[in-house]
Amino acid sequence: MKNISEIEDLCTGCGTCAGLCPTSIIRMEINEEGTYKPVIKGECDECKTCIRVCPGIGVDFIDLNMMIFGRKPTNILLGNYEDCYIGYSSDEKLRYDSSSGGMITQILLYLLEEGFIDGALVTRMNPKRPFEPEPFIARTPEEIIESKGSKYCPVPTNICLQEIIKTPGKYAIVGLPCHIHGIRKAEKINKKLRKRIKYHLGIVCNHTPTFKATEFLLENFGIKKEEVKSISYRGEGWPGNLKVETEDGSTIKLPHFSFMYWGFFFNSFYFPYRCLICPDKVCELADASFADAWVNDIMKNDNNGTSMIISRNSSFNELLFKMKNENKIFIKKIPKALFEESQSLLSVKRRFLSNMTILSHFKKVPLYRQKYPEISLSDHVRSIMFLSRNIISIKGQKWIIKLYLRSFKKASYLKRSLKNISNKFGAFKS
Repeated sequence: MKNISEIEDLCTGCGTCAGLCPTSIIRMEINEEGTYKPVIKGECDECKTCIRVCPGIGVDFIDLNMMIFGRKPTNILLGNYEDCYIGYSSDEKLRYDSSSGGMITQILLYLLEEGFIDGALVTRMNPKRPFEPEPFIARTPEEIIESKGSKYCPVPTNICLQEIIKTPGKYAIVGLPCHIHGIRKAEKINKKLRKRIKYHLGIVCNHTPTFKATEFLLENFGIKKEEVKSISYRGEGWPGNLKVETEDGSTIKLPHFSFMYWGFFFNSFYFPYRCLICPDKVCELADASFADAWVNDIMKNDNNGTSMIISRNSSFNELLFKMKNENKIFIKKIPKALFEESQSLLSVKRRFLSNMTILSHFKKVPLYRQKYPEISLSDHVRSIMFLSRNIISIKGQKWIIKLYLRSFKKASYLKRSLKNISNKFGAFKS
């Protein structure tokens, strides 16, 4: 490969190539499929730095684990780890306004206030182009708070690595697995990044919906992209709401698990191709990973948000307990099995491997070095159904998506009706 232009479908849209390009000629632009892709704006000298740091073409998990932790992964589902916890910020407003407990935001605030970092690589929605995310280096508590909450759209976070290379200081970075993969590969060849990035906070990720997902949702509410004043994908309690404000002053809100949001639509369509073949839901190469606490006992009683945390080294464990002792956060240790079950990690790994097996017959797939669980014929059947939905959405066949949605609604209505009849019949019999 000469440069990043040859990566094609394997691109994760993470922005590492743009952040590390020595001649700064790579730009991340939104393509027709609704994802970020690198575009070369100038004459390339074929130094191949972009190829060396690209996580899209592959990730050597064993090699990078040895570099980071000094040992191979200890757990096939979690990677290397020290302990697992549930926790949340002691600041109730921050906890309520964040996606799931406000832990990442609270940790960043503490690191900044105590002088452990000079800035944090985070993401907010762009106030001038509210449909698009804006990665940036937050250097004040206000900027860190401004970045709170999930962004269910593509984010080229690692374009900001260029600023870290140019500006001395101590930094924390927050990213999805693909962002952390790119940063770890970049740290391997760039001493400044390796020295300056002190904390890697990973967000557990199911997938990143393309911009087409948000566009389709807005279209169903009769809202055009240019009419949007602001978008907030999570917040206002837990599990929170999607909130869209338009230029004319109107607002729509959708609960997180509503049918047209994460309850079915965002969780079933518009997966970028590269997300279909990513084996790392839990951000194995981060110093700590953070997830929603999808645990029944917590979900029944929690309206403010709780995080699940994997601490992957002893120094991060010390940070958590230091913050706990200063009443900045609440944390409680949990068994690793609870984390694995709450995030369905075994089924996710099996789905990934099945997707890779099927898609390798038709398209390029990345090179990984990692251990995987065994898969069965039923895994392949589920993958074929799953892949067919997403190929339809990627190709822009909206009428078929609408047919899927109508069919799902009818099936849900029928299921509820049969349940009501069954309940009434049972009451009559008794």
